[in-house]
Amino acid sequence: MKKNKPNPILLKYIPHGLNHEIMKPLDEKDPNLVQFKKNIFKNKEYDFVLFFNSRNIRRKQIPDAMLAYRLFIDQLPIEQAKKCAFILHTEIVSEHGTDLEAVRELFLTGDQYNVIFSTDRYNTAEMNLLYNCTDVQILLASNEGWGLSLTEAILSGRPIIANVTGGMQDQMRFSKNNKWINFDADFPSNHNGTIKECGEWAFPVFPTSRSLVGSPVTPYIWDDRCTAEDAAVQIMNAYKAGREELRRKGLKGREWAISEEAGFTGEHQGKRVMEAFDELFATWKPREKYELINCNEIKENIVNHKLIY
Repeated sequence: MKKNKPNPILLKYIPHGLNHEIMKPLDEKDPNLVQFKKNIFKNKEYDFVLFFNSRNIRRKQIPDAMLAYRLFIDQLPIEQAKKCAFILHTEIVSEHGTDLEAVRELFLTGDQYNVIFSTDRYNTAEMNLLYNCTDVQILLASNEGWGLSLTEAILSGRPIIANVTGGMQDQMRFSKNNKWINFDADFPSNHNGTIKECGEWAFPVFPTSRSLVGSPVTPYIWDDRCTAEDAAVQIMNAYKAGREELRRKGLKGREWAISEEAGFTGEHQGKRVMEAFDELFATWKPREKYELINCNEIKENIVNHKLIY
C-alpha cells in the first residue's frame, strides 16, 4: 500500500482588523459625544467609568468583573465611590450566562456603586461613542480566541484590563527586551506570567488556575481563571492613574494597534488574507481522489506544542 504524506500545512497568523476610521478617540466636546453621555449617564457626571462589552455567556466571567468592581469601590471613600460607574453593554438575562440584575441586587446595591446596564443595539459609530464615554475596558473571560471588544477599546483610545489568556494576551503586547514575544511550540502562552512587561495600555490580570475545556468544534482550549481580587487591584491601578494618564496610555495603544507590527485594522487584515491566499494558490497541490488508511496504525502525537512549559 502506498503511504501518501499530506503536503505541509500552511498556517498564517492573521489578527482581527476593524475600521479604525470609525473606531477612534473623539474630542470630549464633540456634540454627538456630549449628547450620548447625557443619555447614558442621565445628566450625571462621573470621574471614572469602567466598561464591559460582550455577550452574557458563562466564559465571559461577568459576575467576576462585577465582584471586582465591588471590591474596588469598597476601598474608596464614599464620596469618591459615588463618582465612579460601571457600564455593562450586554444582555441582562441569558440562559447561556446568568441573571445580571440578580447579581447586581446581591452585592451592588447602594448609591456608591452606579451600575448601568446598556441593552440598546448600536451601529459601529454609536458603539464608538459608547467607548468614548468610558475610561477603561474590562474583560475577564476565562477562555477567549481573540476578544474583539478589547480591539475596539484600544482603537477608541481606551486602555484595557484583561485576563491573560488566549488571543487577549496578543493585544497586550507582552515583550522581552522591547520585542513583541513570538509564541511557539515551546512557549504557547504567557498565562503563567513568564513575561510581565507589556504595553502601557494594558493592565493584565494573570490567572491563578488553569484547566482544559473544549467542544466538538474546538476540541480543547485553555480555561484560565483569574480572581476578582486580582482584577480589583488592576481597576484600582487604572483609577489611580487618572483620566489624563489613561487617555495617554490609550492613545499609545491605538498607535500600536494601527501600526505595521500589530495591524489591527481592516486594511491590514485584508492585505494579510490576500497574501495568505496568494501563497496557498502558489503552493497548493490537489489531493488524490482517494486514500487508503490503515486503521491498525497508531497516529503520531498530533499535539504540536508543549502542554507543560
